[in-house]
Amino acid sequence: MIFVDSNVWCYYFDQRLPEHENVKQTMREIIKSTQIASNTIVIMEVAHYLVRHFTQEKAKRRIDLFINLRNLAIADFNRQEMTDTLETLTEHAYTDGLGGRDATIISTMKSQNINKLASHDETLKQIAYKLEFEVIDPAQATP
Repeated sequence: MIFVDSNVWCYYFDQRLPEHENVKQTMREIIKSTQIASNTIVIMEVAHYLVRHFTQEKAKRRIDLFINLRNLAIADFNRQEMTDTLETLTEHAYTDGLGGRDATIISTMKSQNINKLASHDETLKQIAYKLEFEVIDPAQATP
């Protein structure tokens, strides 16, 4: 199972972004063959991006495609998850610069026993490496 960060989803869904070309093939492979993890916070962030950058019809179509992927597991952000996330945030915000959304990702990965992350966020990737998660960056241009 792999947790895909919101930035990678946004690059995938928005062909106008320069990162789109780098992520599209990797994301197609992930969507076709891998269990994908997310949480309600990431889903809302991606939906918000799509609503802000596309017409209502196009945004709705992309959101529906996204949330109805048959291999997408969405973890609820409940009180326990919030408590765990706050612990992760306070542990890594001061020393590593971790933000709130990224703390939800780390917390969800820990609680769901997920050890693989797709992200383009440098801070999140560094913390994931420290926690010994496998990290891929599909947006990283290959030389």
